[in-house]
Amino acid sequence: MELHNLSAPSPPCLPASSPKVPAFLAPVLGVEFILGLLGNSLAFFIFCVRTRPWSSNVVFLVSLVAADFLLIVSLPLRVDYYLYRETWRFGAAACKANLFMLSANRSASAVFLTAIALNRYLKVVWPHHALSRASGRAAAGVAGGLWGGILFLNGHLLLITSPRESCISYQLGTSSGAGQRWHQALYLLEFFLSLALILFAIVSIGLTIRRRGLGEQAGPRRALRVLAAVVAVYTICFLPSVLFGVASIVAFRLHACRALDICSQLFHGSLAFTYLNSVLDPVLYCFSSPSFFRQCQALLGLVQGSQGPASDESSSQPPARLQEVEAPGRLQAQGSLEVSLEP
Repeated sequence: MELHNLSAPSPPCLPASSPKVPAFLAPVLGVEFILGLLGNSLAFFIFCVRTRPWSSNVVFLVSLVAADFLLIVSLPLRVDYYLYRETWRFGAAACKANLFMLSANRSASAVFLTAIALNRYLKVVWPHHALSRASGRAAAGVAGGLWGGILFLNGHLLLITSPRESCISYQLGTSSGAGQRWHQALYLLEFFLSLALILFAIVSIGLTIRRRGLGEQAGPRRALRVLAAVVAVYTICFLPSVLFGVASIVAFRLHACRALDICSQLFHGSLAFTYLNSVLDPVLYCFSSPSFFRQCQALLGLVQGSQGPASDESSSQPPARLQEVEAPGRLQAQGSLEVSLEP
């Protein structure tokens, strides 16, 4: 009998729910909704009304604003879901749409943060390449293609059925369909692939600045600040949920029920960091675009007047007196680099 018990498979364990998680998430998501709505509405107004013409960088920033609005529209329903202790009251179709928009926001945030980083990489490392001088129209075509891929890759959520009165996209159980397995794979792939590309851009820009002696120029320094802000936003928002999500899967497969309960609760609690990206992205725009920062100051009454919807190109130009004393060859190389760094 003892040998039979030892050889018998361990019964599967499922994560237990805790009232602390919805009690924490409901007010936090409510605050994130308000701050995200205010910040992204201001960003949308500045980019769409007061910024002309659109450069490639602005196109990717506007795409990030659009991704944040997918999240902002979804958050009130999530707040209601957690207020009623993880009870979904709006029907299956609304649940699928809600989960689809949440996942599309996450994918789009990863994709367009990566696009911003690679755009800076091209302008610093390959300033004379045709891609580094792509127009806003060409960047809009690229952004449109990326959006098509994002919506397609997350389309499986429109087909997944959640448990009764529940609305979650991550379910640990004894059996999982192809859609669920793809959702988990996409969750990990988009994080690690994007992070690798962003870090590649940072290292490449840093080495280029050192090799070419560009450390004193405003444009390259700003490029590094932008990428540092991108990495900070990316890791703060997405790393906690990835770590606890992977830990939950490992605990489930090892039948470590106590560890599964803890990791699952930490994972769901860390979703507050994931949804925080809609609040932090407007801060990123200030790092990425000096003209955006000036417009924000003017609209909020922090400075007297506005300098208008000027391009950031002027902020990247070296001083005229410095240009006169530079050697002609170095002046041409640096000047072309600075011009290519405008958003």
